[in-house]
Amino acid sequence: MKEIEGLLRSLVDVDRDMLISVLSMEVQTATKIAMSGHQRTAWQRAKRQGAIERAARLAHILAYFRDGGIPAGMSEDDRELCIAIAERRSS
Repeated sequence: MKEIEGLLRSLVDVDRDMLISVLSMEVQTATKIAMSGHQRTAWQRAKRQGAIERAARLAHILAYFRDGGIPAGMSEDDRELCIAIAERRSS
């Protein structure tokens, strides 16, 4: 959570297009990590599962800022984070 929160907080002062571009790249990167590599060990499976969860969270956050609404399946914590970031961006 802290890593994604830090990413969003670092993007507070960029324009909307740049925010969406950076989030899109982050989703792509997390998705590639999630779909690559072997899963022979417990560590590899845990790393892949973490990447899958990160990609899903980032996709929800991207949808929030791109589409302007709360996407289905978004966690309450991520919703609150997005609202807080959006408020800081508008002030």
